[in-house]
Amino acid sequence: MSKVISILTPTRQRPQRLEQFIKSVYQCSAEKDRVEMLMYVDADDPAKELYLDFFEHCQTEFHDFLRIHFIFGAPKSVSQSWNELYIRSVGDIIIMGNDDLIYRTSRWDGIVDSTTKVYEDDIYCMWFNDGRYKETICTFPILSRKWVNTLGYIEPFLFEHFNCDLWTWQIGLLIDRLNYIPDILVEHRHPDTGKSKADETTNRNTRGGRPNRDEAIFAKFERYRILDASLLNDVIKASKR
Repeated sequence: MSKVISILTPTRQRPQRLEQFIKSVYQCSAEKDRVEMLMYVDADDPAKELYLDFFEHCQTEFHDFLRIHFIFGAPKSVSQSWNELYIRSVGDIIIMGNDDLIYRTSRWDGIVDSTTKVYEDDIYCMWFNDGRYKETICTFPILSRKWVNTLGYIEPFLFEHFNCDLWTWQIGLLIDRLNYIPDILVEHRHPDTGKSKADETTNRNTRGGRPNRDEAIFAKFERYRILDASLLNDVIKASKR
C-alpha cells in the first residue's frame, strides 16, 4: 500500500508562484490521491485576498489530491509555520515545500516510496536535486513521521528563517541516515540562480540581521543537535532488538 505524502509550504506574497508550484506537483504526481498539500499564510499578508481566491480555485482544479488546504494564521517564522503545518498533516512521508520550487520529474512519488523502503526502521532524511546545491547539502528535507514525532518538531523553533535545513542535515549526518535523490529534480528558483528576481518576501527574509542571528544560534546550540541525534539513534537501535 502506498504511503501518504504531505508537502508543507509556508508562503508569503507569492500567490502566483505558489500556483505554479502546486501545478507542478500535480502534473508530476503518479498517485495524486495520496498527496496532501498544506500551505500556511500569515493573516497580515498583503496578498491574503488573492490567496483566499486561489484556495477556492484549488478545490476544483486540484480535486484529485488527497487534500489541499490553506491555513491562515498569526504571522510566524518559517520554522514555526512548518511546525504548525505538520500538526495538521496526516502523511507518513513529510516533505518541506516552498513557493519558489517547481517539480520537474514525473512519477517522483513512486521513486520516493521505493527509496524510503530501504529504511526498515523508518528513520531517514532525504532530499531532491534542487538544481542549486544538489548533493552538497540537504535542502527542503524529506522526513518520516517517526523522525518528526521522535524529536517533537519538523524544523527547529530556534530560527527565524535560515539554517533550518542545515540543522536537520547535520542530525542526519550524525546518525548516518542521509539520502540524496539525484533523479528527482525539484528546481529551486532562488534569485541567486538567475531564475527569478528578488521580491519583497526575499528582502523581508534578509533584512534586520536575520541571517546573522540565525547563524549565531546555529553555532551556539550544537549540543542540541547531538542530543536529538542520540534520540533517533535510540529508535534505530530499538528496532533491531
